[in-house]
Amino acid sequence: EHFMDMVASLPAMKLDKLFKNAFICEAIFRSMPPLGKKYVLNMLYIDVPVTADILEQWFLPDAFPKHVAIDRLIQLRLFIETIDR
Repeated sequence: EHFMDMVASLPAMKLDKLFKNAFICEAIFRSMPPLGKKYVLNMLYIDVPVTADILEQWFLPDAFPKHVAIDRLIQLRLFIETIDR
């Protein structure tokens, strides 16, 4: 948990640099909770950006607002929130 907190607190540029190293990516992946790993694996098979609609299909609708795994993936910049206009 402390490793993930430290990695998630890094500035975006340092985090992006870490993700260029396969060994660090594997260490981060192994440190994720099971649900976070599931989402990362789901993203491997999607060729388009993951929209909120796609994301909502991955879990129960009433779980979305209190979903901790999504928050962690956002902190790690694996999910980046954007607003379509």
